[in-house]
Amino acid sequence: MRRARGMVAWGLAGPLILAAPAPALDTPNERVTLAGLTGVHVVVEEVTPDGEREGLTRASLQAEVEQRVRRAGLRPLTATEALAAVGRPTLNLRVALLKSREAPQLYVYSIDLTLRQQIRLVRERSIESFAITWSENRDVGAVPAARLSTVRDAVRAKVDQFLQAWQTVNEDR
Repeated sequence: MRRARGMVAWGLAGPLILAAPAPALDTPNERVTLAGLTGVHVVVEEVTPDGEREGLTRASLQAEVEQRVRRAGLRPLTATEALAAVGRPTLNLRVALLKSREAPQLYVYSIDLTLRQQIRLVRERSIESFAITWSENRDVGAVPAARLSTVRDAVRAKVDQFLQAWQTVNEDR
């Protein structure tokens, strides 16, 4: 039974894993890009319909992430403020939750948290773009319907990892 669940989870999670490009990771080289950061614009992408039905709404996730960011001492920026901020830092959260057709008591989830910032090419300073400058490994898992709080806990852990990385390089500020 456990092996069958694993196969079902992989069958559902495979497309979630392959859907996004490989971002930067939480390493010292990426953490340095958080130095001097005083605020971030939090963007929670559309949550899948299954997630919305189960109470994992975009609005609730947005409020929770902004609250955690604020409590850590980093200022949540409005969209207008972000456009005027140096580097236009955007903390992007993507949560996908899908109900298994083969095992209706199971949900498969995927969580991505990335920081995108404006960058400038070294070889040609006039070229600017946006890039992922910090991220953590994608979380993918399967949980029973009765334990969907695990998904929200995983989101909190991702946000806390980002905030810990930010605090590490901004301790003296």
